[in-house]
Amino acid sequence: MPTQQKIIYAVLALSLAVNLFFIGAAGHTAMKWRAIKNDSGWIETRLERAEERVIRHLDGEDAELAQSVFETRRQHLLLALRELRAARNDFHASLMAQTPDPQAIAAALDRSQAAAKTLNENLHGTVRDIGLGLSVEARQKIAAHMKRRRYED
Repeated sequence: MPTQQKIIYAVLALSLAVNLFFIGAAGHTAMKWRAIKNDSGWIETRLERAEERVIRHLDGEDAELAQSVFETRRQHLLLALRELRAARNDFHASLMAQTPDPQAIAAALDRSQAAAKTLNENLHGTVRDIGLGLSVEARQKIAAHMKRRRYED
């Protein structure tokens, strides 16, 4: 039978481990939140992750094609994403005003809609350019992947 002192040490070690885990998790979350709040680099990160998700499913020339299409369209996509975010921030600010101005709200919504349209056009243009240049095998691979992800009606 373990002595009472060993039990106390085990409980203290376990308590320390749990506390360190929660403190570390809180610190990590705070740092990520601070980085997102103070930096617009999250847009580039999201775009790079999307690019990597597409390219990792392609091989050889198809991957090079997708990479080059993303490179040519990256600036347009980034500008459209930034404009959309700025328009939505303006909309939020106009709603939070002490006395909301209907014209400012409408202008922010119009700007947001135009930015979303630009983003949609650039995104679909990127997908179109990649899709038109892919090999037959890559198209079949993507179609099979999409079929597995499709929900039944």
